Amino acid sequence: MAPTRRERQRTATIESIKEAALEKIAADGAHSLSIRGVARAIGMSPAGLYRYYDGLDSLITDLLADAYDDLADAVAGATAEGTVPQRLRSGMLAYRRWCVEHPNRFLLLFGTPIPGYAAPSAGPTVVAARRIASAFLSVVVDGWATGALAPPQLRRDSEPAEDAFAEQLAGGFPADWIPAFVSAWAHFHGMVTLEILHQLDWVYPDPERFYVGEIDRLVDNWTS
Repeated sequence: MAPTRRERQRTATIESIKEAALEKIAADGAHSLSIRGVARAIGMSPAGLYRYYDGLDSLITDLLADAYDDLADAVAGATAEGTVPQRLRSGMLAYRRWCVEHPNRFLLLFGTPIPGYAAPSAGPTVVAARRIASAFLSVVVDGWATGALAPPQLRRDSEPAEDAFAEQLAGGFPADWIPAFVSAWAHFHGMVTLEILHQLDWVYPDPERFYVGEIDRLVDNWTS
């Protein structure tokens, strides 16, 4: 059934609210966000905005979930086709591309926590964030199952939490892959963070080239 006129208007208003909130964040930082300020930006009274969001926390949660979902869509699309190494590489490149094209949304997700805000446990932000990891992990599981990826050598006994998580991914999936994956994630996410915060400019005037080289090295290590 097609949405009614009222439903379309409500959807359009919610999008306007979120757009105004993102513009406020880009201009003044996430800490400056307020219901009153967003309402003023779109010519609405604060009381009117409360018809769409029951408070600032619910608006922030919506913004976070949207950003996580957009990033997850970019990664999932990039990892959908190709060989396992190609999918890994494409996913990591897509991750960086989305982040550098949306620095304010990246910082909303991964920057300084917003004072007084706590994401609801098992809420939409948690579900959306896990989609990003799932897109990469599905490629790693495929690489293990087909022999396209070389198993990492864990220089310690695996922890119970690693064993349990590995079993959730696939029966018999080696727990050694869990810390290897998390370490790789920390590496490429860290490089993106440094780039967005301009902490690489002093030595890498072309941070994309540096990133691509590191990604190629990581994928080579996993496929050798």
